[in-house]
Amino acid sequence: MTPLQPSDAKMAEPKKQMINEALALARMYWGYSQKEMAEALGISQAMVSEIERGTKSVTLETLDRYANALGLKKSDLMFFAEEIEGQGPVRKGRLIVANAALRVLQKLKPMEPSDAEAL
Repeated sequence: MTPLQPSDAKMAEPKKQMINEALALARMYWGYSQKEMAEALGISQAMVSEIERGTKSVTLETLDRYANALGLKKSDLMFFAEEIEGQGPVRKGRLIVANAALRVLQKLKPMEPSDAEAL
């Protein structure tokens, strides 16, 4: 096994930040405050803040806790992190707003006749 070269270490740092940022965006998308997320994860609010800022590394256990709290699989969170890689803040914000708008529209969608009959 070859040791990491300095350029490899630099490449690993953005990847680390990517998952931290993805967890922050996922928290916001699901409407959790940092305090609420901390309670759901069983960790302190300060720890959630440090994770989201990238000053604390995300362990597999922490990733598992986020996935459970959000009702996702760990792989979904990893995929989301890869999807937002390289996207600017405006693009990321648009993704959150677009998804929130879709949820509202879904709630406003008229009932199907078969759904109305079930009532």
